[in-house]
Amino acid sequence: MSVEGGMSGTQRRIVCVNCGKVFFAWRPDTAPGAKIKCYFCKKEMEDEVAKRPRPAPPPAPTPAAAEGPESNVQGPKEPAPAS
Repeated sequence: MSVEGGMSGTQRRIVCVNCGKVFFAWRPDTAPGAKIKCYFCKKEMEDEVAKRPRPAPPPAPTPAAAEGPESNVQGPKEPAPAS
């Protein structure tokens, strides 16, 4: 978590693909695919998180078979046999 703003995230070491210089950029947890701008040559680029393929959305749950209210009602209990 950052000291100044209280925003959660991490500082990442990044190598510019244009000029090859190394710089550090704050990567917030709330926007993992945000673009980064090189501090030296000002070229915009994506970090490794933005380049990853997005996971497929989970399949929609199939609706349960329509059951009447009688299906959840238990029948009368049979008395235990006397011994």
